[in-house]
Amino acid sequence: MFKKILIVDDEKATVELLQRFFHIKGYEAVGALRGDHGLLMVKVESPDVVILDLMMPDMDGMEVLRQLRSNPDTVSLPVLMLTANAALDGMDKALRAGAQGYMTKPVRFPELIAELERIFNQVHSSQG
Repeated sequence: MFKKILIVDDEKATVELLQRFFHIKGYEAVGALRGDHGLLMVKVESPDVVILDLMMPDMDGMEVLRQLRSNPDTVSLPVLMLTANAALDGMDKALRAGAQGYMTKPVRFPELIAELERIFNQVHSSQG
């Protein structure tokens, strides 16, 4: 599984909850409360995966994802979109834009771990 997880979400409670959950499970988890801060944290922290909220006020998750995919250093960085938007068109857009996964809130931790494991296995099988 991934060692370092970056959580980008404008809801502080969501970031803190996920950080606590991942720390309990033995992972390093860092957070950012804005899309532009998330992009900076990617450079500073070099995470193995990004959990990215779709709807944020300053820079939405799709714009963050577009910038990650347009940068040669982060073009293959795994991204899991986590959003309150359950609309299928949002999922289609995110996956077409390069996200490896899409989950809706509220977070269900067993499903979150299973989805991260699926993404991890997908990324590592494509590299091998």
